[in-house]
Amino acid sequence: MNLSHGEIDGMDVAKAVRRVVPGDPETVRDRVMVPARSLWRRAWTRRGIDITSSMTTKSCLVVAPHPDDETLGCAVAILRKRAAGTPVTVVIVSDGSRGEPATLPPAELIEMRKAETRRACALLDVGESDVLFLGFPDAELTDQVDAVATRLGELIGTLAPEQILAPTSCEGHPDHDATNEAVRRAVAATGFRGQVLEYTVWFWTHWPWTLGYGSAGWSAQRLFVQPLHRLRERRPLLVDATDLRARQRRALAEHATQVGPGDTGSDDAAVTGALLATLQSPYEVYVAAGALRHLDFDRPWRPGPGTSRRP
Repeated sequence: MNLSHGEIDGMDVAKAVRRVVPGDPETVRDRVMVPARSLWRRAWTRRGIDITSSMTTKSCLVVAPHPDDETLGCAVAILRKRAAGTPVTVVIVSDGSRGEPATLPPAELIEMRKAETRRACALLDVGESDVLFLGFPDAELTDQVDAVATRLGELIGTLAPEQILAPTSCEGHPDHDATNEAVRRAVAATGFRGQVLEYTVWFWTHWPWTLGYGSAGWSAQRLFVQPLHRLRERRPLLVDATDLRARQRRALAEHATQVGPGDTGSDDAAVTGALLATLQSPYEVYVAAGALRHLDFDRPWRPGPGTSRRP
């Protein structure tokens, strides 16, 4: 995920993930927006379809753009699979060298984030040999889509997973969107016939799930009408997180270069905002592959502004 990545479209991540500063206007805003987003998410999940049983039994390839995305987006599914003895392989696409707020030299940060990921995955019951690092340059995946797709295609052929978990196509973060596209191309190239589901990380930060985050003005259409469209048009796929969120928070805390030391569930945690509010939800949320493509951000591999999209 890169919790403080500077190239997320229209988003100053320092505002989304930072220490709470009493009286700070942006903090006050977040104190309103985060609960509001949680209410919309709760309304959406009330329409959801529980896939916990089927999720638990499918061998899986988790594709994460950055170290920590596997924990933020898929920890509950991973824990349920591993508790049932189901094989899980986690592949980290980028090298994490541009992750902030860490100030280490890139080579040192890469190795530290690998170690963090191995420790986090160990807490999710994924062994070191099942955590793979592709090492593509962080913040440059948009230019590496074909190369990433080729590597993922090789892994699909070798591992023959029953299921692939990838970030949504409308995350808004360039590396996340590029990873989704690479998975899509790898699936097409290999003729993969298993299930592809999309998990949600930055998705939750677009006032809930509307086009033009960071570029569209605040209006009644954006505030209310578009979220109502989202509630009606798709039913999310839910994995029961009962009794698993604490383990997820402990795993996330291992990514100390990104979230800071300590218990990420505490009131004085080093991180805050919509990204971590999802860890309070009773469900981990997925959508079918391509289900939210009409919300995609413009990218070099996609049609331009003329693309037909619903509000």
